[in-house]
Amino acid sequence: MPIGGKSKAGRPRSSLAPAIHPVTTRVRQLVDDLHGGSLVEAGNLTGVPYPTLNDLYKGRSLHPSIATLELLGKAYDVPVSWFFSDGSSEVAPRTGITVILPPDPRSAAKRRALRKVAIPFLAWSMYAAYAELERHLKGLPVSPDRPIVAEAAGDTLTFRLATFLFQPLLAAEKVGEVSPIQTDLPEDPALRSQWIDILESLGDMWRKVLPSLIGPTTA
Repeated sequence: MPIGGKSKAGRPRSSLAPAIHPVTTRVRQLVDDLHGGSLVEAGNLTGVPYPTLNDLYKGRSLHPSIATLELLGKAYDVPVSWFFSDGSSEVAPRTGITVILPPDPRSAAKRRALRKVAIPFLAWSMYAAYAELERHLKGLPVSPDRPIVAEAAGDTLTFRLATFLFQPLLAAEKVGEVSPIQTDLPEDPALRSQWIDILESLGDMWRKVLPSLIGPTTA
């Protein structure tokens, strides 16, 4: 089962031949490491059609178009040349989105600072909820009446939107019901899986509560 505990929709069921070509290796790295093996989620993020990704993932296509590679590169913040490297490249693909949350309430008052928290692609439901609601709000006229973010822009908009979506976890953290919110994915596999599951569940909740704004959950 992919990291995160949930089975991922859109994962190829047939067995795969070993990846020999660099493009196959790189595409599998992105899909497996960042989307738990889900070609559907990778396609939703990148805009690359499922059949195209499927062929690249399975090694049936070794010469994707420049347009396809540019879509992948833009989504993961890597140059096109990265897809043809031998694995020694130091370029690290973008793994999700970073948001801003209030300080940890258990920190000493003088040390409290806003937290930068990663929402990884692996926690797709939460990532999609944040990204789609952000897109919706940015499409509305900037005014004091705009929901959640009002006239905010930049980091202030990010802070207000993230605080709104993370509010159930922030409240639970404040009363000691959950461990401090993770700023990055934990290295420990068990903690990593637990944190992704928490984010996924939170994202599922919002997608059920606000389906007309951010799309219904597929869970």
